[in-house]
This record gives sequence, structure tokens and C-alpha cells, in this order.
Amino acid sequence: MAFGAKARVWLAGPWPSPGRARAPGAGAAPAPKAVLPFEAIPRCPGNKWTRLLQIWKERRLENLHLEVHQLFQELGPIFRYDVGGTRMVLLMLPEDVQRLQQVDGHQPWRPPLDPWLAYRQHRGHKCGVFLLNGPEWRMNRLKLNPDVLSPQAVQKYLPMVDWVARDFSKALKSRVLQNARGSLTVDIQPSILYYTIEASNLALFGERLGLLGHSPSPASLNFLRALKAMLKSTAQLMFMPRVLSRWTSTQLWKEHFESWDYIFQYANNAIQKIYQELALSRPEHYSGIVGELLMHADLSLEAIRANSIELTTGSVDTTAYPLLMTLFELARNPEVQRALRQESLGAEARISQDPQSATSELPLLRAALKETLRLYPVGMSVDRKVASDVVLQNYHIPAGVLKSFLVETLRQEDLKMTYQFVFVPSTHPLLTFRAIN
Repeated sequence: MAFGAKARVWLAGPWPSPGRARAPGAGAAPAPKAVLPFEAIPRCPGNKWTRLLQIWKERRLENLHLEVHQLFQELGPIFRYDVGGTRMVLLMLPEDVQRLQQVDGHQPWRPPLDPWLAYRQHRGHKCGVFLLNGPEWRMNRLKLNPDVLSPQAVQKYLPMVDWVARDFSKALKSRVLQNARGSLTVDIQPSILYYTIEASNLALFGERLGLLGHSPSPASLNFLRALKAMLKSTAQLMFMPRVLSRWTSTQLWKEHFESWDYIFQYANNAIQKIYQELALSRPEHYSGIVGELLMHADLSLEAIRANSIELTTGSVDTTAYPLLMTLFELARNPEVQRALRQESLGAEARISQDPQSATSELPLLRAALKETLRLYPVGMSVDRKVASDVVLQNYHIPAGVLKSFLVETLRQEDLKMTYQFVFVPSTHPLLTFRAIN
């Protein structure tokens, strides 16, 4: 059984809050209603097997977020959404999500991304935190935190990301200045993808791919092609039952496996180089996340490889598209863009002396990024199983079910977003970058 919880208020129209306090003198509070069973939750109309067949035929759920929005309007802030043998419950109100978090366990369970899991099972590879659940997930997460998520770790690899960001800006400025008009109109998405891969690879493996230069190495380009092919095939396979797709999409599975084979081989080579260098001498300076994990030896070599690969593949498009949409929003809101520029110029000297102060010195930038993520969330859901029974909207939810939380431009209208593993614009906007004296 799967239980989903939509946490984003914008997905639905206005409903009165079920927990809203009564005004003084408004009369006696009504008697509490009897809790209704799980089966009484409103259900999305239609046949669950027909819905599954439609997904299988189209190999995508690009407009699922729009369908869910409409269903919230029609059915209210909680409803069941069944697909095949999977039963889901979607929630809208923040107070319901808060209630669910209160009964959440220390070992969250999420439905694994089946195409990724299938490859690892077939090849006999370990899974990382992106695919693990239960005690093994918690163990990996606790051992990764000091070198990946702690403030001390971020301070170490932040200069690496900054290095790549400065190179990206220089490369873009060079292209702008090569135009006699002092401007460049371009689909910037491929360049942003190069930036995110370059930054991720440097922070993890301590090595540049050269994707921002004029002549990237063949190995780097092959890695990029494999990564893009893997993400594309993931979006096509993730909504199809494996028992069906193994017969109907053999070529797609072949491409998916070949892409993963190259990604794993690339990571193996990178890790072996780091391991050999560490065995000869301990580096005098920070050399990346994987180097730190190898020196600490809290995880096995297989676990380090699994987690580093998932961190690489999981960080590329989830960073690239929010960055693209931030540029798009700044392009059609020039007054915000000017304010951000003034803020960054005013804080430039202080940040140069203390790079770690960027987050506190640039509050408007932080707000702009948060607003982008609100307008264009990276994904549709973060799934969990509740650890104990809970009552939501006066319906009983049994323990163990799944909850899911849910520059310049001529274009001023909103972009249509489609769901393809992460939310992406259906058409990439053309942005014009202009030189500023």
C-alpha cells in the first residue's frame, strides 16, 4: 500500500483549515466526529488499471502535477489515487504534513527508483543512500554526513564549486564580448548542464572534466553522453512496470544498462586514481569528498563508489533546472536582477575575505533561490512510510503506509513545466546576456 501526501499549498484551491480556532463567544465547540476508516477517503474516479495502461503506453507522466491540481480542486485536501496495484493518498494542507512528520520514524522508507535498482541488482552492485531504506540507509547517511553535509565539509568543497562557477561566468562573458553587439542570445540550458556536472565531479573526485573549455577530453564527453542517456532512459522507464517493459522496451533497457556501465567504469577509474595517490602519500590539502571518505575508511570501497555515483547522477539535473529557472525569472523581472547585482557588488569585498559569509551577506539572493524552488519545485514527491497510526482530516491512516509530500528575455508568459523525473520546462527559454560596463 502506498500513501502520498501533497505538501505544496499552491497545488490546490482555498479550503478552510480544519484546525482553525473559533472566535471567542462564537458558541460551544461542536462535538468531535467519529473517525472514519481509510476506505472512506475520497477516491479519484476512473479505473486504476486503465490509468496504469495509459502510463505504460505514453511512457511518461508529464502532466501528473496538473492532474493532481485539478483533483484537489474537485475532491478536497485529501484523496486516494490508485494506479495498478499501488494505492496512494495525496494531501494538501501543511498542518497535515506537519502531523505526519511528528509520527515519522528515524529510518524513512521511500519507493526506490526502479530502473536504477534493476541495474544494480542485475550487475550485483551495492546501493547508496538514494536507493537504500531502513537501517542500512541510516548507517550510510550517518557516515556520509561529516564529509558531505556538515558545515565543516561544505566549507572545504565550497571553493571547488566557486572555482567552477567563476570559470562558467568567464566563459559566458567571453562569448558575450565576441559579439559586436555586446550581447548573446542563446539556449543556456546545455551550458548550465556542463557547469553542474563539472562542479559535481570536482567536489566529489577532485578532478576537472574540462567541459567549460574549448576542447574537453573524449573521456569527459563520453561520460556526459552516458549521463544524459541514463537520465533520458530513466524518465522513459520509471513509470513502466518492469515485468512489462522487459519485453516491450528491450532496446531502451539495453541503452540504460550500457549508460550505467560507462558511469560505473568512470567512477571506478576516478576512485582507483584517488586511492593510489592516497596510498603513496597523504595529501597536504583537501582533495574532494571521495578522498575524505577513503581516508576515514568508515565505509567500504563498494559503498563509497555507490554513494559517489548516486551523488553525481542525483545532483546534475536537480541543480541545472532550478538554476535555469532562476535566470529566467530574473530575466523577466529586471528590477529584481538589478537589486541582486547591487547586493552582490556591495558584499563583494567582504565575501572575498570570507567566502563562507556569502549566505549571510546575500539575503536577497537566498530569497530569490528559495522563491525559484517554490515556483518550480525540483520533483513531485518525497515519499515516506508512517511509523504509527495517524488521523488526518478525520480519516484513519494505518501505520506502515506511504506518505508523499507532494537576464533579459522577450518571453513574459509563464513556462509550461513537465514532469520527467524532475520538473523541467517543456521548452527552454532563450535568454539574452548583455555585457555591463
